[in-house]
Amino acid sequence: MPVPSNVTNPGTAAPRVAVVAEDHELSEACARMLRQEGYAVETAPHSGHALLACLEGRPADVLIAELSMDEGSGPALARRMRRFNPNLRAIFIARRGVAAAAEGVLVRPFTRHELLACLQADARGAQAS
Repeated sequence: MPVPSNVTNPGTAAPRVAVVAEDHELSEACARMLRQEGYAVETAPHSGHALLACLEGRPADVLIAELSMDEGSGPALARRMRRFNPNLRAIFIARRGVAAAAEGVLVRPFTRHELLACLQADARGAQAS
């Protein structure tokens, strides 16, 4: 997989990705894959930590979050984070049987290739708008 285009351009920061998942193994696996591809990644076990990063001046460009979490939903978190970055792109992770596969939704289990393809498709969609 190619690295993000702004990683190859000197002086341009890597896209910041916030991975928010209650499942620690899931968030660490996603973070590891994305860092290997050149993304700057922060993980958070719940939405409060992700919002705190925004308040501290580290808003994400992309949110990857579980569709449903004990303390809220991924879409609700994306709406709150867009107060800090209106151009925030969001990808949601759903458990099999919870949600039908849709654009911008990854159904667990998923592969590295599927995660990167979803992220790149989302970036292409954002550039087209």
